[in-house]
Amino acid sequence: MIKTIALAAMLADHINIILLGGRSEFLYAFGHAAFPLFTLLWAINLPSDLAGLRERTRRLWVWAFATQPLFWLAFMMNGQSWMALNILFTYAGCTQLLYWAKRWGINGAMAGMSLLLIVAWPLTPASYGVTGILFCLMCLAGRYHAGLAENGVYLFAVFIAMGWLNMPPVISGWWADALTFDFIPTLAIPLLVICVVSVLPAISARRIWPRRFFYHAYAAHLTLLGVLAVLPGKF
Repeated sequence: MIKTIALAAMLADHINIILLGGRSEFLYAFGHAAFPLFTLLWAINLPSDLAGLRERTRRLWVWAFATQPLFWLAFMMNGQSWMALNILFTYAGCTQLLYWAKRWGINGAMAGMSLLLIVAWPLTPASYGVTGILFCLMCLAGRYHAGLAENGVYLFAVFIAMGWLNMPPVISGWWADALTFDFIPTLAIPLLVICVVSVLPAISARRIWPRRFFYHAYAAHLTLLGVLAVLPGKF
């Protein structure tokens, strides 16, 4: 259910950007819930064993590269740079770091950090850049070090990092809008979704979609929006 809501938020955000030119404040605010929710679930569902982690890493890289042309198609009419990478590269890079670290220790971790430094710049235009990578790494830390989940300082840092994901560069006079449409929705909506779904066990414990559905949904929605974006007389 949480993934479904995250998918709806991502679709709302991309419709607003690609088809509506960012004119909908509601879709803009709701769309901020997508990345935090997907990231928390990505971290929670990462395998513990090395073989499973290797397979997850390989799958993320395959889908990241496979959907990149669709990402270009969807966003090229919006003026997006052709060098911008889609969000799956963030998850693939962070999962790769974890796999290398578990397999080769500190040397693997250093290699993984080097990889993230390389991809951070092309991830910045559309996929949260360094801020998104740091949030992913913080979620990873909470996933593999259970004691952190009970540490108030760590949780506060995670909440602040979550809220800061979509904060634009602001100047004097913009803070009210940034807090209203960026910081608060990014922080409040995901937490509200998690709290509501978690108290409804009949909903939260049931699988709704087939396995790996969201990889296909990601590719399909980029294809659909990309085609609509290049049609003459669109919206």
